[in-house]
Amino acid sequence: MNKTNDLKNKISDCKKKVENKKNKIDKLKKKIDILKEKFIRTLAEFDNFKKRNDKEKKDLFKFYIGDIIKKILPILDDFDRLIKEEKINNKNGIFLIYKNFKKILENNGLKKIKVNKGDIFNSDYHYAISQIKVENKNMKKKVVKILEDGYYLYDKIIRCTKVIVGY
Repeated sequence: MNKTNDLKNKISDCKKKVENKKNKIDKLKKKIDILKEKFIRTLAEFDNFKKRNDKEKKDLFKFYIGDIIKKILPILDDFDRLIKEEKINNKNGIFLIYKNFKKILENNGLKKIKVNKGDIFNSDYHYAISQIKVENKNMKKKVVKILEDGYYLYDKIIRCTKVIVGY
């Protein structure tokens, strides 16, 4: 009987050891799940950080490009005036320089604000230098003359179009 008791005790001890091992395995599985979740979150946070950092770099680049382009716009205006006043054609060297200069600016996000005579004055896009009395009632509160072109840089207005408005 003693042997039977010893055997029962050994079986009981083995069952306890197996149960302890199962508990340890369960605890380790839970720990692994927690670590996996932390890893996935950390990976997602790092990915978000990279995206945010890339966006900040692009925004900073746009800011500096915008600052440079704002300083260059008077040169573009001078070219526009020169070409209009001197009636320079597209075979002239100055016109080719102007065309290349404008293309570089456009490739860096510069777009002209489209304004025509007769457009309704809009303070979001137009900057009224002055008003002029008009005989035609249809021209009241409308653009009578365009003095200086306005521009977008990407999707932001960097300079409004300077106009004269009818009253």
